[in-house]
Amino acid sequence: MDLKIYNTLTRNKEEFKSCENNLVKMYVCGPTVYNYISIGNARPIIVFDMVRNYLKYLGYDVIFVQNITDIEDKIINKAKQENVDFKVITDRYIKAFREDLERLEIGSIDRIPLATEMIDEIIDIIKKIIDNGYGYVSEGDVYFDVSEYKEYGKLSGQKIDEMKNAEDSSFNKDSNIDFTLWKSAKEGEPSWKSPWGYGRPGWHIECSAMSGKYLGFGFDIHGGGIDLIFPHHENEIAQSEAAFPDSGPFVRYWMHNGMIEVKDRKMSKSDGLKSEWILRNLLDSYSPNIIKFYMLATHYRSPLEFSSQKIQESQKAMEKIINTFQNLKFLIDKELTVKENEEDNGGKIIENESKINSIRESIVTDFKKYMSDDFNSAGAIGVLFDAIKGINSIIQSKEFIFRNESLNILSLFYEEAVRLFKILGINIEGELARRQHQDKDDSSTMVKEQIEEFIKQRNDARKSKDYRKSDEIREMLLKAGIILEDRKEGTVWKRQE
Repeated sequence: MDLKIYNTLTRNKEEFKSCENNLVKMYVCGPTVYNYISIGNARPIIVFDMVRNYLKYLGYDVIFVQNITDIEDKIINKAKQENVDFKVITDRYIKAFREDLERLEIGSIDRIPLATEMIDEIIDIIKKIIDNGYGYVSEGDVYFDVSEYKEYGKLSGQKIDEMKNAEDSSFNKDSNIDFTLWKSAKEGEPSWKSPWGYGRPGWHIECSAMSGKYLGFGFDIHGGGIDLIFPHHENEIAQSEAAFPDSGPFVRYWMHNGMIEVKDRKMSKSDGLKSEWILRNLLDSYSPNIIKFYMLATHYRSPLEFSSQKIQESQKAMEKIINTFQNLKFLIDKELTVKENEEDNGGKIIENESKINSIRESIVTDFKKYMSDDFNSAGAIGVLFDAIKGINSIIQSKEFIFRNESLNILSLFYEEAVRLFKILGINIEGELARRQHQDKDDSSTMVKEQIEEFIKQRNDARKSKDYRKSDEIREMLLKAGIILEDRKEGTVWKRQE
């Protein structure tokens, strides 16, 4: 099954072919570290972690680079507000960003370079751009001459005469649509020595330098939010291809995730960073798996509505999934008295086992069908959710009899489903462990050991036909928020939602 990717550059889904056999080079724009990252910043992190995981599942080796912008106007302004050196700001929020990545349980990123580590590479690229006739110097500033690059606008689809200048018009540019490659030093601002005097890099040039250093020119995938298409990614293409005009396309596939919206508008920086938008605050209330489920249950290119209600809906959906996995784990791990010689009344045992096996075999095919169609995680989650629902209905059926063959098939399903969820970045076994830990540590409710002791007392009462005591224990647990379910394999419990 061939992988197809929607390429922003061509506005079509294209069959994916890597530049080098079995190796994919991927670059994703990271945060500007002047504040904590928001749920909006987290979307490309989660999306491209999923992309990397699926590429690896398909057999590719992946080199994954995500930058950090640690020199930019917002950082300088923040440092001025706090009356500190800009490094105080960047060190604080780089540390926070790395902590957030760890808490979000994102897989290892091969390189996370800083813009300030790339000054030599940035200067070298700017020199090439000037030497090739695409850049000019004006009073210590260096600009890219958009009129010289005839393909400008090919990513965004905008025409030069319709473009609006996104930068400060007070700069001494030949044209208001030219963009900055190097900014001359201002008093009190960080600067580095260059052939054009002391100054600092423009925002766009850093990504060309970083991707070029770690991935080379003409790599496979460049990702980021849809808001970066213009001007950032448009400018990246122009300056990179101007620096290396005989090397072909800068990037083969451009991928962009949709914006997160709040009440029919995108989450905007102009609104300020609200407390409920900050990722680390959300991680205090929700597990990383719930946040990933919320993100990936919508196709990455579509807009995504943000609200507490939407995340709580994802939490409830995950709760149903984890309940089924917990039941499966109970069946698989617990020593059960299986019935090898049970009479197969009407072939029901074999029929149910055949259904489980069919579901297990189909989830892989159906999962790959959706994921190979432009990483359609929403469809893939639907496949997994329906499979889990189907398995749960079978094992809860009165007609289902547990025997060794049944448990073997369930174990295979469990392992396959866990593996597929992990490709999405959702760690089912980690969520099960988190629930178990929560059950032990939640001092506001009855702990796991107490609940299981009451269940034992109730089972003893039922065996001795003391049904009154049995009912009293059930009612007592229900008042404490504990729901019991009596099954053929034993009694299981869960906390009331």
